[in-house]
Amino acid sequence: MRRKTIINSIIIIITFLISFFGRQILSHFIKISFPSAVWQVAFSYLWWIVPTVLILGLLYGFKNIASDIGIHKGVFTGLLFSIITVLPMLVSSAIIGQISEDLNLGELIQTTIFAGFMEEYLFRGFLFGILYRKTGWGFIPASILGALIFGLGHIYQGSTFLETTGVFLVTSMGAVWFSWLFIEWNENLWIPIFMHTLMNFSWVLFEVSSNALGGFYVNLFRVITIALTVIITLFYDKKTGLRINRNNLFVNKSYNA
Repeated sequence: MRRKTIINSIIIIITFLISFFGRQILSHFIKISFPSAVWQVAFSYLWWIVPTVLILGLLYGFKNIASDIGIHKGVFTGLLFSIITVLPMLVSSAIIGQISEDLNLGELIQTTIFAGFMEEYLFRGFLFGILYRKTGWGFIPASILGALIFGLGHIYQGSTFLETTGVFLVTSMGAVWFSWLFIEWNENLWIPIFMHTLMNFSWVLFEVSSNALGGFYVNLFRVITIALTVIITLFYDKKTGLRINRNNLFVNKSYNA
């Protein structure tokens, strides 16, 4: 790596850590109260947006932020692909699950739409995407770095060692899978955004599991969804070939500093 790409890589990683952990660290020193849960959620996500947007603008230009993240095109493609592939999970969850009596509309929107968009923006679009697309990191190191942190961010769902380990592995592998889909679909972040949103929707609305592990039937239809994404993606890449290949597994050789 050239000196510039090394420096940019360090800046991206530090910015990500500040965005993801900054609010929690701040709360140990300053107690901030909010008039409602909406303000608290908005404040939390501002910690993700402001530093990352600022750094992206300073490093690569403010007018390029949408394309650098991968949200400048492909909204309809992302939505259609996600509806088709997540449909087995949605239908099966509606059959085997039940709608929570305590769930309100605000909570549903926050855990599906907002969480789906913001987590994909920060983990796939910013951390993985910029390291892979802008600094020459290979797919394996770039995706694994984000996957490890993404997995650690979900271990609170586990109540035992085995359950916690399972949650970590499932969410980490899911992060790598979303990174792969992001790149294979011509760097379209709307693919993982809508998939993440709809998968969360099937999970939260119908209360099929208390954590990311799920039971037998939940995982059966999750595997079907994953298989559909792989099959459709392979068909989509049939003419051009897979974008993730031996030329960019460990170092992105197509990157030009």
